[in-house]
Amino acid sequence: MSGRAGREEGRRSLTVGMIGPGLDVPGGMTQVHRTWLRAEAMRGVQVDYIETMSELPPLRWVARNLACEARYARRLLAGYRPDLFHVHVADGTSFWRKLAYIEQARLAGVPTVAHLHGAWMEDFYARRRANRAAVRRMFSIVDLVIPLHQRMARKVHEWAGPDVPVEVLYNPVVVSEFDPLPDRASRTGPPTVVVLGVIDERKGQFDLVRALPKVLQAVPDARVRFGGNGDAAGLRALARQLGVAHAIELLGWVSGQAKLDVLRDADIYCLPSHFENLPVSILEGMAAGLPVVSTTVAGIPEEVIDGETGLLVPPGDVPALAEGLVTLLRDPALRRRMGAAGRRRAETRFDNEVVVQRLVQLWRDVAGRSAGGPARRPRARGRDRT
Repeated sequence: MSGRAGREEGRRSLTVGMIGPGLDVPGGMTQVHRTWLRAEAMRGVQVDYIETMSELPPLRWVARNLACEARYARRLLAGYRPDLFHVHVADGTSFWRKLAYIEQARLAGVPTVAHLHGAWMEDFYARRRANRAAVRRMFSIVDLVIPLHQRMARKVHEWAGPDVPVEVLYNPVVVSEFDPLPDRASRTGPPTVVVLGVIDERKGQFDLVRALPKVLQAVPDARVRFGGNGDAAGLRALARQLGVAHAIELLGWVSGQAKLDVLRDADIYCLPSHFENLPVSILEGMAAGLPVVSTTVAGIPEEVIDGETGLLVPPGDVPALAEGLVTLLRDPALRRRMGAAGRRRAETRFDNEVVVQRLVQLWRDVAGRSAGGPARRPRARGRDRT
């Protein structure tokens, strides 16, 4: 084999131990992982998925966690050594469980990447001294911390020091799934806003209903479609109380083709959430060519460029939310212009192939540092390069 061929063969070979919840568990971690595996950029990378929990009743959930931990420990004792472990980390009990996995990987001499998904990480850090110590410990022993947005990257350095290696990696969306885009200039029917996600006060759907009286004063035929489970009864009761029940439709949880159809048959995507990390539903709205009305929370301002791909308002500011929706509902040309800009942004920064190419390069960097001798922590950058 020639030297060049050998280098190419070496580049294609990479084994990653992926540690996270079972792929049957609903949520952002498993959605991200399943999306990654669809990318051409993942070719040549072997991912060994190491399940840490399943969707089970509480007592069986505890037993399953213990069994998963024991199986992982036995594999390490038996000599299992991937090129690195990629550990999906949330806040709460997930953080403590994943710290145990990372400690064992460290003892085995395998480099680790901590991928931060928790929307309540700041609250988790502030809640207890023990939590703060655990956060500092994890970030001091991993080879790379991957947050989903710049605000969390800054928090990592604030909590654990400026030398912690940090690289922002955005959540992915398969942009081509939303092709062909509909011709919204010729769309008939009432102007429609859609919101997807669990129905809850903290996710902002109740704020959207509270904004509807003002919206309907300006655009009487406007309609809002809610796709998601949760407190649907409470949302419906609030709509009746405010006299706007005729303007809303509750779809239940939508996924697959039904979700694509809902987004295609809409004019605006709205997510007025009070807490988030980097919501995939916004990326899906952008990929579908929709302008977005959302809030200035967490990584959302890195998804939605205010005034260019959508409009951002403070969380909980119902009058501002109503004003943003009215602005777009009254102006079809502005909607199409912002929707097209959002689609371009989704293609260049958030498409699954773009994200996974960057992810695989980060993995190779971490594995290469480990293989090249004593681990050297890279300069902390904390920036996105997608």
